Amino acid sequence: MQSSDRPWRRYLPVRPWLGAQRVHIRPSRAGLAFGVLLLALWIAAVNFQLGLGYALTCFAAACAIVDMLFASRNLAGLALAATPGAPVFAGDSAVFTLRLINRRGRSRHAIALLPAKGETQLADVPAHGESSTVMHLATTRRGWLEAPTVRLSSSFPLGLFYAWCWWQPEARVLVLPRPETPSPPLPSPTRQQEKQHLELAGVRAYQPGDPQQRLAWRQIARHDGEHLYSKHFEHSEGRHGARWFDLATLPASLDTEARLSRLAAWVLQAERAGLPYGLRLDGLSLAPGLGARHQQACLHALAEAP
Repeated sequence: MQSSDRPWRRYLPVRPWLGAQRVHIRPSRAGLAFGVLLLALWIAAVNFQLGLGYALTCFAAACAIVDMLFASRNLAGLALAATPGAPVFAGDSAVFTLRLINRRGRSRHAIALLPAKGETQLADVPAHGESSTVMHLATTRRGWLEAPTVRLSSSFPLGLFYAWCWWQPEARVLVLPRPETPSPPLPSPTRQQEKQHLELAGVRAYQPGDPQQRLAWRQIARHDGEHLYSKHFEHSEGRHGARWFDLATLPASLDTEARLSRLAAWVLQAERAGLPYGLRLDGLSLAPGLGARHQQACLHALAEAP
């Protein structure tokens, strides 16, 4: 099963809104170099008593302070949302859609999104609008896969300060067992399973060899026992030949994941062939059926199996 290998993630805020207290800021490399330049300008202005030097130093320092304010405000106030994609098979890429929602009257520019496992993406969010980015995450095991922690950062507008915050999207994708390839043939329905789908078709005259438990005693009583009748059963249409895929009947030499992969392959194969199938797992039984919803239910049960 998919699980987080970062214990610190449980302490991250999950609120879908970035308040100013959640945004951290520090000088960038360019900002540190700019600070050294400011110090040199101030020393030169003091030593040579340059009025224009004082003015230039103060103006440059004011620009740095304004840049720090705008860098923080470029993230603060954003609303965040995440939408999971469709279930995928193990080994395929899970898809998450991350949405940045701007409910204020100023645009947000050059916001970088860096997932814990992935590549950096840049997004601009218009005023009173939103921007979406798609994040692909590789999968290796079945089970629920949570969206990874995302770091949002910005150096807009001058790049002198680096503002960032952490976001844990509240979204997850179900990873299905990878179907076994090549898939072995479907198991044939047993005689006991076929009997479970016999329906009463009517009553006919008793024939030698009919089981005694199929005698129609009500009809026999109506004729005062002069004639014997037996119940006639037929296979119900659509249920004849239904397969049961039982985890317990698979070879013990296969581990749990290999057996689940084989069951997943059988589910897909039976659905393509139009053969009704049921599923039995530990403590779970899904009656035979067909269709996209039945296939989805079986695959979800396999993915969530302990």
